[in-house]
Amino acid sequence: MKKIRWWGLLLAAAILFQTAAGFADAITIQPDMELVLSEDVIKGIVKSNPDLEGLSPLTGLPTEEAYTPIAVVLDDSPEVFPHWGVADADWIVQTPLRMDGATRMMAVYGGAYPEQAGGVRSGRMTTFPVAVMFKAAAAFAGNPPTHGWDITVDYWIDEWDYNKPIRYFNLLSGKYAERVEFLEPPQNLSAHIQEMHQRLLERKVKFEQRAFLFTDEKETRGDEAKAIQMHFLSREEETLGTENLNSACSFEYQEGTGYLHSSRTGLYTDRDTKEAVPFANVVVLRCPVEWEGGYPYYKDHLRYYGQAEYFMNGRHFTGAWYRAGRLARLVLLDDQGQEISLQRGKTFLAINDENLVVSYE
Repeated sequence: MKKIRWWGLLLAAAILFQTAAGFADAITIQPDMELVLSEDVIKGIVKSNPDLEGLSPLTGLPTEEAYTPIAVVLDDSPEVFPHWGVADADWIVQTPLRMDGATRMMAVYGGAYPEQAGGVRSGRMTTFPVAVMFKAAAAFAGNPPTHGWDITVDYWIDEWDYNKPIRYFNLLSGKYAERVEFLEPPQNLSAHIQEMHQRLLERKVKFEQRAFLFTDEKETRGDEAKAIQMHFLSREEETLGTENLNSACSFEYQEGTGYLHSSRTGLYTDRDTKEAVPFANVVVLRCPVEWEGGYPYYKDHLRYYGQAEYFMNGRHFTGAWYRAGRLARLVLLDDQGQEISLQRGKTFLAINDENLVVSYE
């Protein structure tokens, strides 16, 4: 039987953890940042999964839309919530932004394309590689004038052929976006998702589906996980180890609905529909985060592997993730080195290193 080879001491069952917020009997997951996949596991990973005819490759749910995946960078500040257009997102991704534990979010669309979504913010080298991972068009509100190729979005847009054909939208250009009146600049930028979708179709841009595996069977592995908490810790010298409350979030599992996401502003809802956004899967990927001039980037831009945590159907188990190259698909593995099947529906993904503390009960 093929198994993942672990380095160091990995506490698979985790440890008991006390919190001050009523999460009294929670288990805190111990991240192994030196996890290594065996050669047998790597050799057994298929290059791609079959396309899902009539189904979204990102949710496993029926769709009649032509597939033009679009990944949009969203602000993760309390004053921007609730986001709009996120009820149609297939994946929501939370990524590192600043050394104080602040994060950005991304909405990935592939099965439905709302008229608008926001509030959109600037891209980073913790967000652009996520779009590449999904082989999606990237949409963002510009990017900072950084120096150093590891943190320069413009460099990697060219390096990863996002100009041939054009598969990115800088929404500060004045196209495919507008400013909404209910928020103040710079957090009030709204992306025209449907318009971008139509433009990609007009350009006849071809997109590889990169389908995940899905199952109709309820997950039974692991231990019970009806509630999840995520705490993002500062790595700044002055505030080292303190929690960034704006980034912190939690999830409550409801039978028949999925995991409902909450932050300090309350339940994660769509501003347009006024309804909560449920997630069938909550996934955590551990990847070393490196810093240059205060800007973060992932080790080798997510061409890597590491520990992964899976929360599905009110259960939790530990596995791993793998990407064969910087342009390769994301492969989600269990603790036997087999690619897992997600529950059909939306997925919430958090990518971070050991400065993300995850507890559940």
